[in-house]
Amino acid sequence: MEVKRTVTVKLSVPDDRQEDLHQTIDQFNHACNYTVQHGRNDDGYLILTKSKIHDRVYHDLRDETDLPANLCVRAYSKAVEAMTSTVADWKKGTSRPLPRFTEPSAVYDKRTLTLKDRSATLSTINGRVSVDYVLGDYQKSYLDDDEYEKRMGTLHYREDEDAFYLHIVIKKAVEERDGNTVLGVDLNLKNVAVTSTGSFYDGGELLWGQNHFFRVRRSLQHKGTRSAKQVLRRLSGRETRFVLNRLHTISRRIVEEADAHDCSFIAVERLTNIREQMDNQNDQVKRQLHNWAFRELQEMLAYKASEYGIRVEQIPPAFTSQTCSRCGHQCSTNRTSDGWFECNECGYSIDGDYNAAKNIGLKLLTLPEGERPSGLGDGHLALKSGMVNGNGEYTASDGSSADRESTDKPTTSVVGR
Repeated sequence: MEVKRTVTVKLSVPDDRQEDLHQTIDQFNHACNYTVQHGRNDDGYLILTKSKIHDRVYHDLRDETDLPANLCVRAYSKAVEAMTSTVADWKKGTSRPLPRFTEPSAVYDKRTLTLKDRSATLSTINGRVSVDYVLGDYQKSYLDDDEYEKRMGTLHYREDEDAFYLHIVIKKAVEERDGNTVLGVDLNLKNVAVTSTGSFYDGGELLWGQNHFFRVRRSLQHKGTRSAKQVLRRLSGRETRFVLNRLHTISRRIVEEADAHDCSFIAVERLTNIREQMDNQNDQVKRQLHNWAFRELQEMLAYKASEYGIRVEQIPPAFTSQTCSRCGHQCSTNRTSDGWFECNECGYSIDGDYNAAKNIGLKLLTLPEGERPSGLGDGHLALKSGMVNGNGEYTASDGSSADRESTDKPTTSVVGR
């Protein structure tokens, strides 16, 4: 499989060239927005083919901006990708406006960006700019790894720091791991993640931070002053980094746990439509669910796992919280209002999120033959102190048939810091 990483590097930009980067970003966004506004055929439909959009807007972009030719190409390509995503949502019945580009960023490729281990040169509206990296150990570990090929990058400006960053995309080939052991992972609000091996990643700090930013943001919105709006923009960047930093930590620890249990697969729920299933929730829970970055966490899991040759597979989410992971009995009253699970059939009593995590892993093991990922075979689910197969047969980690009731209860609690 191909492993891609995005390494975020702070740039040291000469004072006399910073304005060139600012103007390049501004004109790049103008080129993207111009493409959206004028990228229609004679029948009024959006043009979603890059070769056709080239004929429609390229020469205009060269006249409208001072961007080099290849940055014009990157701008209309970015716009086409965003329009394609928008049209796909329209076809699904989802209403959304046409894309508008305001984030201070510009996309670079090999023609417009020269990447070195400690520096780079970027095309601008005024020739090339040479910049040095400001690196930490994390960035050095990737940039110094000869197995990774440096591909392209995106230039970002962070207003709250008054600093430029380069998001460098690197890639390498990794062989998929042999084996058929699965780690089940349940994602939730109270516990950001719970694994079938009994690890709990507490969501309290994450929710506290999001609620804190919400209160501050609401206060600034009520003021409505120019300075308040400037603070709001800076606050948005800090909130995003606060959330992503914690999700990066949680996803890394989950992957390390899968590696420690020799898992070749991580099973998660397919949660695509969760935000459309909130009609019965109160306003605070709705807001938290909208802010819950489950997609980002799943994406982080996938790309971190790929470096170990581990695959992340999504399973249908139906009834994973209502089904007993021990006897298979499914009933809506098995799950109590406080999040505990107690089976009406066999009496199995366990934390509800932990029960769901095991069900998610078992569901991957028991998918019909045509729907199961290649290489899974019969498979086993990793538990706290052993494994269980799709037929419910338990084996302790020491190879004995120890009592599963006393050995697979969770005892591990991990704070998502």
